[in-house]
Amino acid sequence: MKMRILRQGHINILYCGDSPAGGPANYLLAMIKYIGAEVTHVHPGVKLDPKTAEVRYDAIIFSDYGYDCLPEKSERKLIYQILLGTGFLMVGGWSSFAGPYGNWQKSEIAKLLPVDCAKNDDRVNIGSGLYPFVKSKHSILKSLDFKNAPVLIGLNDVTARKDSKVLLTARAFQPSAKKFTGPEYPLLVVNQDAGRRAAAFTTDFAPHWCGGWVDWGKKRLVLPVEKNIQVEISDQYLQFGAQLLSWLAQK
Repeated sequence: MKMRILRQGHINILYCGDSPAGGPANYLLAMIKYIGAEVTHVHPGVKLDPKTAEVRYDAIIFSDYGYDCLPEKSERKLIYQILLGTGFLMVGGWSSFAGPYGNWQKSEIAKLLPVDCAKNDDRVNIGSGLYPFVKSKHSILKSLDFKNAPVLIGLNDVTARKDSKVLLTARAFQPSAKKFTGPEYPLLVVNQDAGRRAAAFTTDFAPHWCGGWVDWGKKRLVLPVEKNIQVEISDQYLQFGAQLLSWLAQK
């Protein structure tokens, strides 16, 4: 089956990308289910049908979903509802932003994000880890312990727009020199337009790029994904994802 619809509540989310249930999509699917949302999940490589795009959603998520899977008619329908207040999130990956299979820098819908995509391949992979830094207070980050946040392994290198708000950045650590090195990459950026909610989370929710984030926290949780599929994560990671999704859907 190309698409699964899970009916869980009054929040309606369109989630495009990652994998079918049972793969990397497990993490976001579990978080969406956790906040009590209904999700329409379009798998990577499957073109978004205009009839699916014209349904009104509370939030739209692209995560490792290439621009070539978004027909022009579907793109126009999504842009229309984002301009009317539907939340819009892009999550990092090889098929996100300007990744080699993403090509979102060529799209019109990416202009609604709070970041600009690079012109060419924007992947950054740091084996020694990228450490997150809080730059601004926001409800998405409420009660999260960033002093003990794990490192990331990779992200997409984007440019925050002047009218955006950078909530998190990430910087590489050089163990041999025992110091941070290189640029401060935007990690979580939101727009400041009161009438719209758009966000860019430039790393992935699933390993390997998110590194130890799936284990961030002191309490281990097993969450249902679909049928007999479950995922094991930690509480701070779940709280971060749930607060981001809730803000995005304006709930």
